[in-house]
Amino acid sequence: MIGRRAFTLGLGSLLLSTPALAEFKLPPAKKAKKKLLKIIPETPLEDIPNHRQYMRDIVIELSVYAKKRNPKFVVLARNAPELVIKEHREEQWEIARDPDGADSGKFTPLGSVNRPYLKAIDGLLLDGAFCGHDAYGKLTDDDVTQALTQAAAALAKDGRRILTIDYCRDRKDIALAAKKAAALKALSYIDQDGDKRLGRIPKGHPAGEDADHITNLTAAKTLLPMLRSDSYGSRDDWVQALQTTNYDVLLLDGFWHGSESLTFDDLKALKFKAVGSQRLVLANMQLGRAVDTRYYWKREWEVGNPSWLFAHDPDDDAQMVVEYWNPEWKEIIGAYLKGILDLGYDGVVLDGVDAYLPFEDLTPID
Repeated sequence: MIGRRAFTLGLGSLLLSTPALAEFKLPPAKKAKKKLLKIIPETPLEDIPNHRQYMRDIVIELSVYAKKRNPKFVVLARNAPELVIKEHREEQWEIARDPDGADSGKFTPLGSVNRPYLKAIDGLLLDGAFCGHDAYGKLTDDDVTQALTQAAAALAKDGRRILTIDYCRDRKDIALAAKKAAALKALSYIDQDGDKRLGRIPKGHPAGEDADHITNLTAAKTLLPMLRSDSYGSRDDWVQALQTTNYDVLLLDGFWHGSESLTFDDLKALKFKAVGSQRLVLANMQLGRAVDTRYYWKREWEVGNPSWLFAHDPDDDAQMVVEYWNPEWKEIIGAYLKGILDLGYDGVVLDGVDAYLPFEDLTPID
């Protein structure tokens, strides 16, 4: 049974689901890259939660809050297409807990669209859909592309926008990724830096650059994801560099060097291209990891203190895997989203929505 818990957001309040614990999984997309340095005893089936639904619930309630404040606010999810389309692990979980449910028609069928989640998001950002999913510069396997684009097609059919970031070196691969993204009618960016850091403004002008005013995601033709700012000596240098571009959409980690937030005036300036026309500025927000450079981090925090800091992220020393359904963590991300709205961003990309994967790996069903 999922309870309801009030969740304070400073000037307002947001209700987020507070599950007792739940579970899920993904198609041919990625699993957790490395095992977490934590061992969990075998969990009884009845105690394995639907971790995917926990994540859906959080996304839905954050979206409801944001759109009540600003109906035009854009909410995108990054990856985890299995939150959109029901996949095998979730079906397994349902049947194992209620074997008679499948025959009675109680469960939605495999491959069906989760409508509440679909309604909560304005689109999906996919990494490596065509190139670089498993390794930089390597074309993505067809089965992975199919799984990712199946969810994208379902979203597009419902009027949602698809964004893609591919990671290619070879000119032929770049051209192929661009062609496939165009066929999907995706807002595409192809990174050629070689490390997936997304911290550089490409030289030259992007294909599709123009002086049109962009006031909604549907009209956008060009995208610049800028998730690292290490190469800039100051926040002002970073902002000025972004101001010289004419991209329709900027996707930013709103913290210079991971710790110093952009200001209201910075956002006001960035909402205009170099040519003077309007564009959209989106903030990247991590849901499934706590980052030790963020404003909310406390010096004494470590694994297990607070209790929801679950494990070190083996892929990034600056991050910790969190029990994202915990009320204290949800309070932090609620306040984070409130700050994004207060600063005047046009939308948010909810990153780390695949954070249920490590918990699924640690609680196998079969």
